[in-house]
Amino acid sequence: MLQAVLFDLDGTLLDTEPDFTIILNQMLVDHGQAVVTAANVRKFVSAGATTLVSQGFGMPVDDLRLPDLLAEFLQRYAHQIKSTQAILFADIDALLNSLNERGAQWGIMTNKARRFSKPLVTFFEEFSTCATLVCPDDVGISKPDPAGLLLACKQLGVTPAHTCYVGDHPRDIEAAINAGMPGIAVSWGYLPDDKPIEQWGASIISRTPLDLINQLASQLNNSKK
Repeated sequence: MLQAVLFDLDGTLLDTEPDFTIILNQMLVDHGQAVVTAANVRKFVSAGATTLVSQGFGMPVDDLRLPDLLAEFLQRYAHQIKSTQAILFADIDALLNSLNERGAQWGIMTNKARRFSKPLVTFFEEFSTCATLVCPDDVGISKPDPAGLLLACKQLGVTPAHTCYVGDHPRDIEAAINAGMPGIAVSWGYLPDDKPIEQWGASIISRTPLDLINQLASQLNNSKK
């Protein structure tokens, strides 16, 4: 039986692409470059800010100009979060309500730095029952290393074998496997083009949050009286 459910943030719970598209295109215009479409931004959100900026500017990740552009991007993003255009994916509220009704603990483990993730999590009322938020800052390393997931389990007082991790990227499933927990791959987020979701090694593939409610229902302890 599952004791807790952990989630990735971007592309799993939140659609954060609008913020990234806004600030990347602002930068591109300011630097005399052509803007990109939201569809192109969505392809690289889960790969991280470095990849997003390098793809937007059409430069390799070892380009000497990239560190300054990345710093500018992150500074703009910190400002953009104050008026975020991010939204919950459809039916995420129902998914979280289902966990709450079953008395199941849930938390977030993300590769997004705490200075960005904490304001976002605080912004959404639906996240008020989030029992833990673990960021790379907390463990000094990012996914697919399992350190963040293991810390989240420790904070919740649960074992990895009785916890699952839900994410929209192969890196999320790899992190779950490395932590010794089931990985659930979701197809509504920012899936990469290079590897089909069926090849990620996930224990479960979920097409919608409503599907995930049903998939988790039989595995969760119903501890709420």
